[in-house]
Amino acid sequence: MAEIIFTDFIFTIIQLSGAYLRYLPFSRDISQDKLFALKKWFILLSFVSFALYLWIIISYGLSYFTYKIILLVWWLPYFLISPAIIGKLPQHIFVFGMQGLWCFMLHAFAGTTVAFIHGTMAEEFLPLQITFYLIFFFVLLPIERKFFIELLPTQQFFEDKALKWCISILPMALFIGTIIPMLEVTFLTTWNGRISRWVIPVFCLLIYRSLNITTKRIEEKNLQEQKNRLLERQMNSLAENNLLMEKNQREVTELQKKLSENYIELEKLIDAGKIPDAMKFISRQVEILDSTRIKKFSRLPLINAAISIYFRRAEKLGIKITSTIDLPNKILTDESDLAVLLSNLLENAITASKKISSGREISLILRHKDGQNILEITNRYDKKIKIGENGLPYSKETGHGLGMISLEMFIKKYDAFADFSQENEIVQLSLYWNDHLRAK
Repeated sequence: MAEIIFTDFIFTIIQLSGAYLRYLPFSRDISQDKLFALKKWFILLSFVSFALYLWIIISYGLSYFTYKIILLVWWLPYFLISPAIIGKLPQHIFVFGMQGLWCFMLHAFAGTTVAFIHGTMAEEFLPLQITFYLIFFFVLLPIERKFFIELLPTQQFFEDKALKWCISILPMALFIGTIIPMLEVTFLTTWNGRISRWVIPVFCLLIYRSLNITTKRIEEKNLQEQKNRLLERQMNSLAENNLLMEKNQREVTELQKKLSENYIELEKLIDAGKIPDAMKFISRQVEILDSTRIKKFSRLPLINAAISIYFRRAEKLGIKITSTIDLPNKILTDESDLAVLLSNLLENAITASKKISSGREISLILRHKDGQNILEITNRYDKKIKIGENGLPYSKETGHGLGMISLEMFIKKYDAFADFSQENEIVQLSLYWNDHLRAK
């Protein structure tokens, strides 16, 4: 009975070890609440599994058949828990396929080790085999952690609705193709057969690892290029702001020189009794003064400059602008971060508005109240925008997507919540964050 309970315990640990490997690729992004729920359900299921395995082994004995049933069927409840709590079903299917290949390789190592020790493999050695499996699992745990934490390929593969399912089922197809030939086979009697069982998974895993490293290096290179373009756009905006300030300063200096001439002209009109003409003259001078200054949308200089520059661009393109801006003199959010975000999102809105023939308009709402911030940008766009799994738009075109990169960096830094929608050709992006939360 003790041997049965020990074997039952080993089977339960094996299932939990597989669930742990499948959790690792999502460990960096999972919230504490979801992690707690995941642990709770896994622990509960492990008790149910222990009781079920005990009943199966006592009723049918530990045979090759019960061994396969427990390992190849009872993983499903553990698997279903993770996507139900974490989401991201395509990624979970992909991870399961890779985890299946890895565990099959460990089982093959364990079986080969038993055959090496006893000269053969039989049902009586199954408890020893699964014990060796766990030993190999824990010995290789540092490698497994590194491999599975970095397992998922680039997120771009999962953004495309057609491509993500092809990517997701590929490892599972390899895994199923590996285990099908052995479903009706009991124990391999030749060393060639034993070795072939772990050579195929090892080969698949090494090939994937090499491709994944290469893909991530290309992705890092593309991301760096996008950051460089983002920085270039920021530098261009800063240069444009400086030129605008210099232009305004020159115009004000010229106006100052003309003040005396204007006073003389105004005095002549008043002395001649031409009061209506004098009032029109004053109105014209006020309009000229208004055109030579940057509009004060905010008392925060970088925010004001960013909004002024892009509103001026929009007006030159015939895009209608409406805005509601209510910010205090000082905010905890880094002003430069918010200015960069505004610049890139307004650039996106202007670029989209340029592509439509009529109804060009952009609305900006930027408010701060009781430590809460809201940023909302709305514009018209008549083509369907692709939405990624993070709920934000994305583009595969080179040079595009800088606004979303800026937004994702801001969301991560300030723990912000973003909501994107497109309905009836109206595109709206809303962003909420707590100003009392310092940047992480």
